[in-house]
Amino acid sequence: MLSVASVRSASGAANYFAKDDYYTVEGSSEISAWGGEGAGALGLSGEVGKEAFEGMLNGILPSGEGVAQVENRRAGLDLTFSMPKSASILAYVAGDKRILAANMAAVQKTMAWVEKNLAEGRKDIGGRTVPVATGNLVHALFQHDTSRALDPQGHIHAVIANLTRLPDGKWQALHADKIWSHNTVIGSIYHAYLREGIEQLGFRIEALGKHGTFEIAGVPRKVIDAYSQRREAILEKAAALGIVSHKGRDQITTNTRDPKLNVDDRDALKQQWIDKAATLGFDGKALVEGALARSDRHGALGPLERGYKAVTEAIAAGREKLGDLVRPADPLVDRGLARVTQSPAIARAQLAVASAVRIHSEREAAFPIHGLAKTALDLGLKDVTIDRIEQRIQQLVARGTLLRGQERAADFVTTRQALATETQILAQVEAGRGQANPIIDASEAPGRLQAAATQPLNTGQLAAATLILGSADRTVSIQGIAGAGKSTMLQAVARVAEAEGRAITGLAFQNKMVADLAEGAGVPAQTIASFVLAHERYVAEPQGPGYDAARAAHAGSMLVVDETSMVSSNDMLKLHAIVETLGVDKLVLVGDRQQLSSIDAGKSFAMIQAAGGTLARMDENIRQRTDILRTVAALANIGKASEAMRVLGDKVIEASQPAEHAADLWLALDPAERQATAVFASGREARAAINERIQAGLAAEGSPEGEGIHLTVYERVNTTREELRYAATYRAGMTLEVGRGGGQDVGLRAGRYDVLAVHANGKVELGEGRRRIRFDPQKLSPAETRDRLQLTEKKDLHLRAGDSIRWTANDKPRGLTNASLARVVAVDRDSVTVETAGRDRLVLASGDPMLSRVDLAYALNMHMAQGITTDKAITVMDSHERNLSNQRLFNVGVTRVRDDLTMVVDDKAKLERQLDHNPGNKTSALETLGRLDIDGPGRAQASGPFDPGPVEGGPGPKPAEGLDGLPPVPPAEGQAAARTKSDDLSAPRLKPEQADLLPPLPERSLGLDL
Repeated sequence: MLSVASVRSASGAANYFAKDDYYTVEGSSEISAWGGEGAGALGLSGEVGKEAFEGMLNGILPSGEGVAQVENRRAGLDLTFSMPKSASILAYVAGDKRILAANMAAVQKTMAWVEKNLAEGRKDIGGRTVPVATGNLVHALFQHDTSRALDPQGHIHAVIANLTRLPDGKWQALHADKIWSHNTVIGSIYHAYLREGIEQLGFRIEALGKHGTFEIAGVPRKVIDAYSQRREAILEKAAALGIVSHKGRDQITTNTRDPKLNVDDRDALKQQWIDKAATLGFDGKALVEGALARSDRHGALGPLERGYKAVTEAIAAGREKLGDLVRPADPLVDRGLARVTQSPAIARAQLAVASAVRIHSEREAAFPIHGLAKTALDLGLKDVTIDRIEQRIQQLVARGTLLRGQERAADFVTTRQALATETQILAQVEAGRGQANPIIDASEAPGRLQAAATQPLNTGQLAAATLILGSADRTVSIQGIAGAGKSTMLQAVARVAEAEGRAITGLAFQNKMVADLAEGAGVPAQTIASFVLAHERYVAEPQGPGYDAARAAHAGSMLVVDETSMVSSNDMLKLHAIVETLGVDKLVLVGDRQQLSSIDAGKSFAMIQAAGGTLARMDENIRQRTDILRTVAALANIGKASEAMRVLGDKVIEASQPAEHAADLWLALDPAERQATAVFASGREARAAINERIQAGLAAEGSPEGEGIHLTVYERVNTTREELRYAATYRAGMTLEVGRGGGQDVGLRAGRYDVLAVHANGKVELGEGRRRIRFDPQKLSPAETRDRLQLTEKKDLHLRAGDSIRWTANDKPRGLTNASLARVVAVDRDSVTVETAGRDRLVLASGDPMLSRVDLAYALNMHMAQGITTDKAITVMDSHERNLSNQRLFNVGVTRVRDDLTMVVDDKAKLERQLDHNPGNKTSALETLGRLDIDGPGRAQASGPFDPGPVEGGPGPKPAEGLDGLPPVPPAEGQAAARTKSDDLSAPRLKPEQADLLPPLPERSLGLDL
């Protein structure tokens, strides 16, 4: 693993790292070495001397020249690379010193990549201070062998001095933002190099984890745990305190960190390690001998042996290639002769990049190149390292398969498919101009709308409704801020349209929104997914009885899409195609582009607006009933989150455990106040903690009543379709659900399967009753886009009478829909009685499938909250959830309420900084290529139809004049960091990638499970 920290004191670091006894203690495995192009330029090489090291950290060059100092200057950065525990055990207990050499080589290669790609200084250009790539670092490597608990723990500190040489030869302080923001990328690169090195030593790898972490096969888990005293102590402390979050465990790690103990007798310490292993029945000798026997380094092979080995490897490579031939064709991988002549490592690198492109493309239209490389590395394919990955990405860019971003998005790539999808959406919108029949004349609309409305419509509502009824354009957009009264407006539109004989169908992203749309506008409604599934077949085959019935039902009708900001580009394109095929007269897109965007790729609603689609705005807030809340909502809507938090004043509460504190605030309310107060959480982890604490608090009060019942429920594991093609995604104890019609390419019929084991050969063993099945995930087609497979994890849920619950799946015959709410009325041994949101009572017998598709609902996440209105709310946000600490989520969280809002946060100042610099915007192919400004600083309503430019073209980005003759995108306002007296090596307040084009990279929680 990798950790990054600032070095605050030069003298302290010199005393700690560059101790004289590192080189004098007999048998010490702690060594040091200078590294980096900058060190070479300064004549620094070999072992690290204390005086020279301290001088570098103080910014004093060997010549005596000093680098310009700034106030509160940091001395440097400490990147700590830690070997897997199994590697440390084999190196220090079993005595295989080759592992230490492999680790040092992995760190050196990783640091060379960091230097080449992330080293920057800063330079004044045109009155602005901008980052400048330098390609050089001065760093020192220190190899250590123990943890703070004196367990064997091989790790290397790469201490980077706060200086770099600019292209003009001048030495300057290092601009370290990129190093901070790419820390997980650096970790993945290190693990890939180390994995390759250890496999070359003859060991086998297992237990692939986050950021490419792994263990060496053959070292028992009990042995690993026995030498992980520090980790076990942290877990025990967390359990005692009831802390389950990663952040909470990190705080325990920091707060319980003792000074590292000095070791007076290293031989005695190592003997203790060996003795401890013996008591566990392990010495590692056989494992090391087996690895040596498989390694080229075990003696010199004679000609006959070398020939035999070459033939064996050639046969193995041939089998691998033949295996690829029976797998589904992959358009992102070379085929035919090109594939046959490749080395296995190059072929695997192609597979890894192809999978990484699909993983990112499912969620984003464009993605950072380094993020793409990290995902490819984390798949853990043998001999796949950053150099091979980058080579393959460059090939795909050169061929035009991937398109390189322009200007502000120069570090991003997009795909031709994403570009084609967005271009086709805009073409469909443009083709619909003047093609619809106005429902009524615009001149008579205001009077009829006011007569049909349940309450007087304001100017914005009236303008939007008039556009819908009077426009001759097929696609119209209604951009309305949170609380603008969109539902009231739609209700009036629906009544007038119905009076004119027009049928209306409402569509929304999720079932809760569907129910709200149906109730608020009084129109039949369904999910977008169900509508698309029922009708997309007719786009390709517009004939037959089904098509005739669908066209008869929808020709001349109106489709109203609510919360359109959450609609992906793929679904938007499908909707437009269906509208044209079925003769739908009008597609009305209603939503707020400033609120949450789609889970899957694209930001089609904002894109249509930016490209000049027919638009009406609703900017008057009629939801909030206090001046403070109206001000907060207005600030949130324009991205000024920190100002909004300051307006809230003491209604923003800091707590070390914000989820638990929010639950306690709710429990302190009287019953009537509880009914009027919703609880919203930014993420899945916080939501679960709030739900559990509220349920426990109510039980302590005597409500919910009785002992209740323990249920085994299935919780979705959020993975992309492509990740399901890798055995490492599966874990024993999970379940694989195969939907109707899915899994045919791997011979799985519809049903639920228990994951029994994941084998080293990449096969996954499943159980269905007494039936045992082995399947190869790699045989799943990469071209499959319909999600028929789903991984879930089992969880114990204690349910009592009185509990508030939500469904996590659909049971349409009984009117139960995913995300809809219910209340448990009674629980007994044989059944659970619930009252649904529609006040219907339903008895679910023991074993009912829906009793495995339920969760507590005292708290909801923000994705479920969008569209909800409540009198009061307690909202939880945690700065630890960096991807969820964005302006869009904040906007939703603070605009749900009419009368009172309390925010509970862990660190107000830190959260304010993150919110101000993380808009949470999705990416767009057109925007990435500089063809359309959607969320950038130059964003404005287009004055006319937009020409997106050709989809086909040359293989790579054009020169600086821009794609297709368009001018380059101007640099983001304030994008370059201004010169300040702040410390340039501190963790940056704004990561470079978190500008407008940064995708909110997924935590493993998406959509309703976010």
